[in-house]
This record gives sequence, C-alpha cells and structure tokens, in this order.
Amino acid sequence: MNNPAQPRNRETARPRSQPWRDSRNIIARMPERPVLLIADDDEDVQRLLTLYVRPLDCEVLTARDGEEALAIAQSRLPDVVLLDVMMPKRSGWEVCQALKAVQRTSQIAVVLVTGRGDVKDRLTGLQLGADDYLVKPFNRDEVVKRIDALLRRKHRQPLPGDGVPRSESMLFDRASGLPTVPMVLSRLKEMLIEQSEIGIVYVDIEQFESIEAEYGWAFFDEFLRCAGEAVAAESRTRFPKALVAANLVGGSSFYIFFESRGSDLRQEAAFDLMANDVRERLIAAMRGRFPSLQQGQIGFFVGAARIDYRPQIRLERQVYQGMQTAGDAVRDAEQQRKKQLTRELRDIIRRKKVTTLFQPIVWAQEGTVFGYEVLTRGAPHSSFRNSDMLFTFAREANLAWALETVALEQALKRLRSFALDGRKFLLNLEAEMFEESEFRIHEMVAFFSEHRGNFVFELTERAAIEDYAVFRRLLDEFRDKGIEVAIDDAGSGYASLEAIAALSPDYLKITKGLVSTLADEPIKQDLVKMLVELGGKIGAKTLAEGIETVEEYEWCRDLGVDLLQGYYLAHPQDQPHEGDAEVKASLDADARRREAR
Repeated sequence: MNNPAQPRNRETARPRSQPWRDSRNIIARMPERPVLLIADDDEDVQRLLTLYVRPLDCEVLTARDGEEALAIAQSRLPDVVLLDVMMPKRSGWEVCQALKAVQRTSQIAVVLVTGRGDVKDRLTGLQLGADDYLVKPFNRDEVVKRIDALLRRKHRQPLPGDGVPRSESMLFDRASGLPTVPMVLSRLKEMLIEQSEIGIVYVDIEQFESIEAEYGWAFFDEFLRCAGEAVAAESRTRFPKALVAANLVGGSSFYIFFESRGSDLRQEAAFDLMANDVRERLIAAMRGRFPSLQQGQIGFFVGAARIDYRPQIRLERQVYQGMQTAGDAVRDAEQQRKKQLTRELRDIIRRKKVTTLFQPIVWAQEGTVFGYEVLTRGAPHSSFRNSDMLFTFAREANLAWALETVALEQALKRLRSFALDGRKFLLNLEAEMFEESEFRIHEMVAFFSEHRGNFVFELTERAAIEDYAVFRRLLDEFRDKGIEVAIDDAGSGYASLEAIAALSPDYLKITKGLVSTLADEPIKQDLVKMLVELGGKIGAKTLAEGIETVEEYEWCRDLGVDLLQGYYLAHPQDQPHEGDAEVKASLDADARRREAR
C-alpha cells in the first residue's frame, strides 16, 4: 500500500545508468512496495504490461480511459503511471498535462505508451513533462529497465525537503533548500493575526539568465543555493524571527517575512532605505563567495512592503496582496534598469565596443579540435558580457540589425588577424538577415568566399521562416560561395524539425535543453539518438552544445553525436589556440579518470 506520509527521495543529478542485463536481475528492492498505474483501453495490453512488471513487485492499478486514470492518480498518488496516448474520454497527453500541472501530482513519473514513436510525438511528450516513452510492440526487458529506473529515482539520497510528507516535500525549492511560499503560508497567517502587521522584503536576482547562459546550469545552481543562504543569513541578522521562502520551485527570487510592529520601519522612506541596505549587503556577501564573477554580474532587485491586518479580508489575500506590492517595487526597479541597459547598448553599438571570443568545438570520438564558435559579447566591464543576453536584449530594444552589423564587422577584423589553419568557424545569425540584400554583398561574405570551407552560418528561427522554398534559394547563394549551414537549437520544437527537412543543413546543433540532464531523462536520450540518425540520413553532422558535466559528455559521445561543445571541454577564449590547451587538459583528465575506473 502506498503510504503518502513516507518520505520519498528524489535526485538532482543521477549517475550514469549501468548496462541492463536481464529483467529478472533486480539487484535491490525499494524501501516500500511501489504503486504502478497502467492506463490503457486494451485489456490485452494491460495484462501484458502487468505480467512484464512482476519482477518489480509493484502494486498494480489499472484504468480503461483517461478520466478514470486521472481520478485514480489523484486519489492514490502512484509512483509511476503508464498512459496509453490514444484513450477514450481523455488522451494520455491530456492526462499527463493535468498531472504535471498540479503541485500534488507533479512528482508522479509519467510514461507515455503508444504505437507512434516519431520525433514529433516524443517532443510533445517532453514538452508536456512526461518522464519516459514506450513504443509498442514492447520488449520485456526494456519495459522493466525503464520503470525500474524511474522507481529508483524516487528512492535516492535525501535532499532538502525530504523527511516530510511527500505532498509537503514538493513545496520545497530543491536548488536553494528553502520552503516555497505555500509551505509557510499557515505560519504567515498566524503572524498577521498575532502581530497585526507583517513586513515583506522581496529579493530577485538580477540578470540571472545571463549568469546561467555564460557559466552554465551547474554553476548557476550553486549560485542560487548560495543566494538562498545569503538571504537567510541576512534575515537572521536583521529580523531574528523572520520566515524566508523561495518564490517558486526552481525560481530566482525570495521573500523575507518579518515582524514589523515596534520597529522603526513605519514610513515608506524607511522601507526604501532598508531595502537598499539589504541589496548592498547581499551583493557584498555574494562577491565574497564568487570572486571570479565581475562586479556588475552580481546584482539584486529588492522591494519592501508592509501588510496591515484587516479582519474583513481573507488572510491569504492579504498576504498575496502584500507580496504583490513588494513585487511592484522590484518591477519598477527592473524597468529603470531596462532603460539604463538600452542607453548602454546604444553606446556599445555607436562606439563598436563589442568583444569577439572563440569557443572550441571538439570531435567526440577523436578528441581533437574541429573548429570554433564565434561569440560576440559586450566589453569586459559592460552589462552585456553574455552573448545570449546581448542579442536577446537587442531584439527587445529593436536594435538587433545594428548590433549584428557591428558584431560581424568586429568578427571580420579578428578573423583577418590570424591564420585559419583549416579550422571551421561557426557564426550565429538570425534567419531574417539572409533576406537583406545588404548582407548578401557584405564584406564578410566576400571574405568567406575567399576562404571556402572554413565558415558555417548557424541559423536561428526566433522569427518564423514563412516560405522555405524561397529561403532555401537564399541559402544556396551562400552555399555557392563555400559557406556551410547549421540549424541552431535542433530538437527544441517541431518548427526546427520542419526547417531541417526543408533546408537540408550541413550541421544539426542539438539544443542545450536536450543535453542538460541527458543522463537522467530517457526521452531526451531517445530524441538525441533520433537527431543523430536523422543527421546520418541527410548527411549532416550533429553538434551538441552546453556540455557541462562528465555524464553529459559521455552520453553524447556514446549516443553517436559527432561534435561537442561546452564548458566541460573549454570556455570561450580571446584567441582560438588558447582554447585548444584547455580542451587537451579536460580530455587528459577524462582519460585518467577512465583508467582509474
């Protein structure tokens, strides 16, 4: 019997799976008998799957349609649900979406079962939050292997929030270790009644996307954990009885709730001064923990508000209204920050103050350098030290074309300054740029045609391509000049798959969203494998970006990806050859680790 009061352990980064030997070779049992729900309108399929999972010693529940499956899942909270995609009343996709959208059922592992296993279907399952995918007809060992892996994920090492009932542990933010607001809401209501007022400080990490994009998700997870610790330490110093909570699971903002009665924080000006002081102290604390980050990379938006108890209004509403007031103060600061960034970006474009860097791309099997991605950032001490943030903000400010022109001009200047040595150089360009006649006669295109075979254009589809036939003819103009084409973020959505089919690129650049946590998600593994197979069919090489851990490196290589890129191998460098040394050091360390196994 499934006991909802029993703590269930989850993992954040799972070691690489060992090869599966036999469905009967179950090494260790789970600490309690797991519950498995099989939902399929075909009784023969139900019986077959029930027979297959016997080695796992599960309590098996069954459902004949989507509505029944959803009702059972909501009442019994099974460990794993196998959902037939095509069911009466509700499809498996609909049930999956309903389960993953609600906090109470979001941690149930969902396996979609279908006779259709093409890339589009798997992408749909991944986007809806499915944990795995089984395609009919079934292989007994594969069914047991995949369900066993999902069950074991739920019984790994304890993490913040474990040791409490599962329905409550889902309300803890795993990254920072802090409870989320719903977890402390009952205590907040008591505080409001007892004290007649509550003070709120809202803390939001500034430019968190750029930190994650520049340094990777593993670094940012550590940054987020330390930020939570710094917020908690500041609250203990300033407000001894304060409650600290993460805004959302996996978010980048925090709340401090404190007893304000009897304090000197009665005036709005005093709240503003306190918020600014909290901000400065948090920045100082985080600089001490991350000295490698430049001064402008660590920042916080801080807003404050006070809730005065009003018995005629529901307590929850009073708390959330106070949170909104504190959030509004932060949003005002963010708007001011955007205006400042727009002025700074205009100055960067006017003065052509951009930095061109080169990140190595490595052959997965040989371990040698294939080439480099050419990256453009703002000046070292600007607010735009990350390429993604720079170009994303330029699009928002309607300055994308002006920035692209400067970036290409400065990149060309750098490329002329050294020998290309037969290496490939990849440049990321917006798809709509190719329609600009000015770009087609650009000095850079002439330079590329003089060095046939050295350059690759990475196409991004942030604006949809309306006519692929016309766009294909535009690309052929560049191919005639010896310039190859890559599709960026392959596997990020069906539109990119359509582009692959229509444009026949020379390279498929696998999005970091598929690479991240690849070792822990079978659907991602299948999608990467399919992209590798697709690349082989159309004669395109696959390139996985965002490699940050040894698990990601090994999985991509073993799945047959041709080329690898990421911080695990090398960081962007001022000169191409500087990255080669870092690649060699990384791969030498990997070889030593393999020998020690």
